[in-house]
Amino acid sequence: MKESNPTVRSPSWALLSGVFLISFSLLGFEIALSRLLSVLLSYHYVFVVLSSAVMGLGIGGMFIHFFRPQAPLNEKKLAVLTTLAALFALAIPFSIICIIQVAYIPKVQTNILLYGGLSLIPFLAAGALFAEVYRTFPTISPKIYGLDLIGAAAGSYGVVIVLNNADGISTNFILSLTASLSAVLFSLEGQKKNGKELSISSAVLLISLVLVGGNLAGIFSLNMPIGANSSKEIHDALSSFGGKIIETKWSAFGRTDLVEFENYPDHMDIYIDGTAGSPMYRFDGNASNPGAPIQKLKSSFPGYFPLYHLRPNERDNALIIGPGGGRDILLALMGGVQKITAVEINKDLVEMVRRYAWFNGGIYTDLDNVEVVVEEGRNYLRRGKQKYDIIMLSLPVTNTSRSLEGYALTENFLFTLESIGDYLDHLTDEGRLVVVAHNDAEALRLLSLSLTALNEKGVGLKEAMRQIYIVGSDDYLVFVLKKAPFGPTEVFSMLRAMPQFELDPVLSYFPYIRHPGAVNPALLALASGTFALDDFVNIVKKRGYDISPVTDNSPFFYKLEVGIPRPISLVFWSSFTIFVLILWMPSLYWKNRILHEQNRPKRKARLCSPPFRPTVLFSMLGVGFMLIEISLIQRFVLFLGYPVLSLAVLLSSLLGGAGLGSLWSGRVAQDKVNRSIAMASLSVVVTVICYALAVPTAFKLLLGLALPLRLLASILMLIPLGFCLGIPFPLGIRWLKEKNQQHSIPWMWGINGVSSVIGSAMTVLVAISFGFTEALFVSAGCYLAIFLAFSRS
Repeated sequence: MKESNPTVRSPSWALLSGVFLISFSLLGFEIALSRLLSVLLSYHYVFVVLSSAVMGLGIGGMFIHFFRPQAPLNEKKLAVLTTLAALFALAIPFSIICIIQVAYIPKVQTNILLYGGLSLIPFLAAGALFAEVYRTFPTISPKIYGLDLIGAAAGSYGVVIVLNNADGISTNFILSLTASLSAVLFSLEGQKKNGKELSISSAVLLISLVLVGGNLAGIFSLNMPIGANSSKEIHDALSSFGGKIIETKWSAFGRTDLVEFENYPDHMDIYIDGTAGSPMYRFDGNASNPGAPIQKLKSSFPGYFPLYHLRPNERDNALIIGPGGGRDILLALMGGVQKITAVEINKDLVEMVRRYAWFNGGIYTDLDNVEVVVEEGRNYLRRGKQKYDIIMLSLPVTNTSRSLEGYALTENFLFTLESIGDYLDHLTDEGRLVVVAHNDAEALRLLSLSLTALNEKGVGLKEAMRQIYIVGSDDYLVFVLKKAPFGPTEVFSMLRAMPQFELDPVLSYFPYIRHPGAVNPALLALASGTFALDDFVNIVKKRGYDISPVTDNSPFFYKLEVGIPRPISLVFWSSFTIFVLILWMPSLYWKNRILHEQNRPKRKARLCSPPFRPTVLFSMLGVGFMLIEISLIQRFVLFLGYPVLSLAVLLSSLLGGAGLGSLWSGRVAQDKVNRSIAMASLSVVVTVICYALAVPTAFKLLLGLALPLRLLASILMLIPLGFCLGIPFPLGIRWLKEKNQQHSIPWMWGINGVSSVIGSAMTVLVAISFGFTEALFVSAGCYLAIFLAFSRS
């Protein structure tokens, strides 16, 4: 007779499909939530909120451990899973609706604790569900964990597709719908004895359908309070200058808004996630007579100054990285540049500018000497062999992140020691790099990067300073690096023209100029050799700014504050504190229970102290996996050239490979579980070290390949590592079952969940302090600890 106990029989398609959909929805929700929060908050606050939310996975496990210490019997187990899946499905829209309403309230619209608490609710329900499902089915954990990871892999791609075709709010509602389907599947698994769960799950499914349909149809659509946050640039555009949003486009890259101004009919602004405003001007296509607003740019925007002084043989071509609404293209056209290549990372922005060709003169569509490419600028440059008279980057910062942890900026790789070398290699002999910076700290970091890069090419400090000049106005500074030294005649001509462009000598520097008051005295002292570059960097550091050179290994150009940023420290130490509490509070709790329940000492004694090996296993897995995942994401962004695509490819390949590894681990005999955990962990150690050392070289060799081949190479590199990563976790669940400690599974799940938050903060902390390569070495140390803990037996 066939066994009917769901904890003993083989897992059904309904159970495994439910796990797949929950994991699909969970990772998709994390990514979609990050995109929505990026519109409402600054990126460093998004990092804090996301970290707080993901902490809910571990806290949910501890909820099960404390309040449901004994697993329910028989069919009630499926009822519990149905209830938790339904709660997760409802928690997603509840959280999103509450977050949007909070953003409308001025007094609390930037309250990070409130956003974190609301974002935590769905993760809390999901954490409780996974803790329960692994405790309920420990013997088949390889299949469950395998579908869990494969579902997450599918979710990383699926959410990109949905975001590219729906807005951020509807995307979250759709993920609620997929979660509600999992509740239905769990109820089908247990419906033979009770149809109550099926009724509940069906009601939740109906609610999700109404939310999705109603929002997409506009019946009760929710509106984002765009511009409510005064720290966002779009706030001033809408409130101070009377701007009005006339078009919005959501995608996995972010929300792109086009703003028009009633009082400024010849000017529009384009914003990404409410920041990084880029102007678009009314233009008739005639660069020799572009109209008064564009002509005014020559004196009001210092980015035109370097172009004004170009000689005829220095205007053949230009590469503009991050052209936005086309201002830099207009400047180059007025400067007489013959051929312009503009590389923009935001596809939505490019399409928006093209749709408004009637307004901007077809600057992206109708000009024969302008070519627009949608790609990451640095990647495009490195893969090409073209040399340029001008490489121009004007305020190329989105102030948003497309990394999973929500901190590393999209444009970090544009300004590193290696990038300066790339720019110099792609300049003609008379070419120059032109960068418009927001402030003097950015300009000084560009200076330290350029001097260091030139020093590595054998150019001394005094000689290098002859290849650089800096000019500044009240709003911006312009940094110019020429491949060859500037001549005295050229410099004196620019110096005499400064009043015409309303530039401030105190903010400026020119080589050969020595008389006091003509240029910045600190830069003059540096150029004269009064102190070395390191001394100059330390002087600026004492004034509260870090302008030390950054590299591709630690590409945090816009981290200008000294030391570790406060959001990173906050997340790390708060998650570490919670980890310590989770580790020891259960022991104290159950010991206290024993004192008050002497009639059941044996039953509770098992719960008193954390088992050593599983604690090492699940904590190190949480920390180590995040160290690997986030570090590799940053590496692959530069290789593939598309941040959203890089995130999707890495997550799907790494998690998909891990899912395959988990499924394979089900073939391991019970007497070989310890050895298999140890060997899989050792394999991760060796593989990660090899990747850390070999991947940069491999990327250089493969960079010239077409995108499909680079994608294939990335997948082939990541799946083997993922396979090894997926083995230890399910074997750890089986180890607990074999040792009759399945009651500790929710506890270990909680430890693993909180450890993953520690891992994300630690990755950024180590990367800022040392580099992403060093973060990979730390991850290898985590898996080495697992190997040592399990290799003895």
